[in-house]
Amino acid sequence: MTDCYAKNRRAALDKLGRKYDCCCHPEIMNAFVYGLNDTDERVRKEAADEIGDQIRKNKCCCSPCVVAALTCALADCDRGVRRQAEEALEACGYEIVDGCCGGCCDTGCATGCGSDACGATPTAAPAATPAAEAAPAPAPPAEPQAFFPSRLHNKSQSKTGLAGLFGMAR
Repeated sequence: MTDCYAKNRRAALDKLGRKYDCCCHPEIMNAFVYGLNDTDERVRKEAADEIGDQIRKNKCCCSPCVVAALTCALADCDRGVRRQAEEALEACGYEIVDGCCGGCCDTGCATGCGSDACGATPTAAPAATPAAEAAPAPAPPAEPQAFFPSRLHNKSQSKTGLAGLFGMAR
């Protein structure tokens, strides 16, 4: 993963994905997540593709760390990386939902949104229970109380100089 050339880094990720299984060798998932942060989009795309391939073979490899890395990859500037990250998250059991922009939630992002304005975000595939949705919102915090050290002691006893700064008596 530290090779100077992107083609070698990409080939290394491909070889890891073909030769090893993430159940027997879970450390390869760390290499794939590391590859998602590469500077070259072809390496990032290969890393997302290999994560998806491993998850399709073994659902147990879909850890919170992998999901978080794939979620970040949804914001990648390269379309191929985003597509591979979406496929990998769907293999994990997540549903990719296009984001809302400026009131187009009901009609879809075709109205009032640019093509790049709507980002995709993963949501858990199983629906939330009705009881969890009906939970009341937490009460707002009480008005914060400001701390004013000058109000703690009497003005006639105020200390001057550095002694007053450190609270030392004269």
